[in-house]
Amino acid sequence: MRFLVMLEPIETGFSVQVPDLAIVTYGESIEAAKQAAAEAIQINLDVYREANQKVPERKSVLTHLENPDFRDLLFTYVDVMEPGEKKAA
Repeated sequence: MRFLVMLEPIETGFSVQVPDLAIVTYGESIEAAKQAAAEAIQINLDVYREANQKVPERKSVLTHLENPDFRDLLFTYVDVMEPGEKKAA
């Protein structure tokens, strides 16, 4: 499952937002920020499923690109595992 994330360079690394899930986290590098986002997304999805709640629908990338609040951010994607999916060895 792929999620859009937005990175903002800050003095000590990168702030990262996952707008479709209202997640904000941090990493000292781009890769660390993406890893932190992936872990936060996985936890968030697990909580929704455990509570038998529907995961919010993801908005189109264009919706986020057109948002003036996100104008100066870097956009990328992170992949997280679907429930029951196993990591490839």
